[in-house]
Amino acid sequence: MHPSTGVIKLWEKEPETVERLFYEVLFAEAHGDVSEVQNNMDKFLEEYENLRCKYFPSNWSFKQDRHSASVFLAMNDPDFNYVYKSSEAQTMAKYVDFGLSIGSGSSFSLPNYYKLCDEIVEALREHDSLLKTHFSRLTLEHYNDQSLHLLAFDLMYCCRTYNFYHGVSIPSVPKSSRKKASAASISPEEAKRLEEERLAKIAALEQEINELERSCDSCSEISLIGVQVTAKPYGVGTVVAQEINNIRVSFGGTEKSYILDRKYVARPRFENDEDIISVFTEYGQKQEQIKKLRRELAAMQG
Repeated sequence: MHPSTGVIKLWEKEPETVERLFYEVLFAEAHGDVSEVQNNMDKFLEEYENLRCKYFPSNWSFKQDRHSASVFLAMNDPDFNYVYKSSEAQTMAKYVDFGLSIGSGSSFSLPNYYKLCDEIVEALREHDSLLKTHFSRLTLEHYNDQSLHLLAFDLMYCCRTYNFYHGVSIPSVPKSSRKKASAASISPEEAKRLEEERLAKIAALEQEINELERSCDSCSEISLIGVQVTAKPYGVGTVVAQEINNIRVSFGGTEKSYILDRKYVARPRFENDEDIISVFTEYGQKQEQIKKLRRELAAMQG
């Protein structure tokens, strides 16, 4: 995605409008109210999208989303704001058993996400050795993030990227496995060896699934809603709904659904069609692989 390039291109078209969207909308004073920050963010995204559709209706890569908007907010006021990325946030919330829903789409709650981040910051402050190491690596060229807000996101990002969650919860030995072991009258040493092999295979499958899911992140965050396409025999249409690689296009009074994959010749065409279709084709292939691995994992877990 190229949201920053889109800002430059739109600024070249309407500099005053783009500057207003940042200064008066996204960076508007919220007086410490995170709900107001979310309102400003959503208003910014809506008005920015209207501007993009006006000048670059076919260019999906110029779109903004909550992730890119949160980066702008964090750059503007890092002591108050946090960087947000859906996959990292949802995974961390699951593993720490966060009691509130962050949500997504229309149910998204920035206040709840900030509460999760506040809890992470509180936990980070309890680890002096970690903070000492962190700050020792900063130079005068780096921002001295005493709020730890940037470090909180770094932690979420690294935990998911490098699978630091692995081993947080160790699977218990399924009863079925114990019954089979007992029925076969194998020795305790052999039962232990088989169990270690099973757990090692489970760990390997979880690692492979995690890597595949992370590689799908960039695709799952691409929003095509509002982007113009062309399709035979309907002509020019606009994407009105999307579920990752499944889109619904409005052609005047007619709506059609499509799967974005190279093998579907009847699909609509985008600007830079080859780039976007190759991404979604690879996404579909990886999703099929993930389904297969999850079936193997379920079988291993009993």
